[in-house]
Amino acid sequence: MSKKVKELMSTPVFQVEGNTSLQEVCKLMLERGVGSVIVTEQGIPKGIFTDRDAVRAIAMGMNSNDEVRLVSTMGNLIVVDEDTDVFEALKIMAMNKIRHLPVKDKNGNIIGMFAITDFYKVYG
Repeated sequence: MSKKVKELMSTPVFQVEGNTSLQEVCKLMLERGVGSVIVTEQGIPKGIFTDRDAVRAIAMGMNSNDEVRLVSTMGNLIVVDEDTDVFEALKIMAMNKIRHLPVKDKNGNIIGMFAITDFYKVYG
């Protein structure tokens, strides 16, 4: 029997404002042991910053003081409902070539992060 993403997602979800420096965000991710954070604009989720974005920022020669919004995926935040089937979430991730998927509750609040590694912990 298949599981729902809410059963496998990681919590809490870490959020930073878009004007946070790359260095601060990378430090937060390292301290918390997470591969992604939600990027907000005035507290409203607008994007996601992942470990891949950090690598891209370095490759682009960005400064550690540059704002995280400059390399985050902004404006096209793909989110799934907490009751989404795990395999449906994986399909969405594969179609969009992403490894982290924010999870929202029935009120639209982001309550967790479903990552490909969460799937492997159970099914791998």
